[in-house]
Amino acid sequence: MTGLQTLNGSARRLASAPTYGDPFSLISRDFDRVIGSIFGDRAAASKLQADGQEAAKTLLSPRIDIHEADDHIELSAELPGVEQDDVDVSVLEGVLTITGEKKSARESSEGARIVERSFGSFKRSFRLNDTVDVDNITASFKNGVLVLTLPKVAEQKPEPRKITVSG
Repeated sequence: MTGLQTLNGSARRLASAPTYGDPFSLISRDFDRVIGSIFGDRAAASKLQADGQEAAKTLLSPRIDIHEADDHIELSAELPGVEQDDVDVSVLEGVLTITGEKKSARESSEGARIVERSFGSFKRSFRLNDTVDVDNITASFKNGVLVLTLPKVAEQKPEPRKITVSG
């Protein structure tokens, strides 16, 4: 087991499929979108917007890969469309937290026919165990991927101690 334990998901996943919700509600939403675009139904458009906001909460949870080596753990988070300045990484009381926000390029959705991209804030937290050196964690951000390197504390191998025998 790595030196991480996720606080908002399963304990350990190597690969997972994205969670998009109930497929029948997605079909219904798509049908409403088509009907609304043909007849200009405002009610269907507002329902679509509400469903889209609910789906955005699910979709904005960044996908994380965790790899462990002998001397460190590497955590990679996919953050497409997120600017480096909009990402914050912190450690408090043994919990590593990644927060951020994906901002919309447009100020309003006025005149939008279809909006499938998700916008909003996200947060992922991981409990660190004692093997992680929290004072030396490093982070880099390039091409929408945040890479955290969590060095492990050097193992203290017990040395035999010579005890003098008197008598």
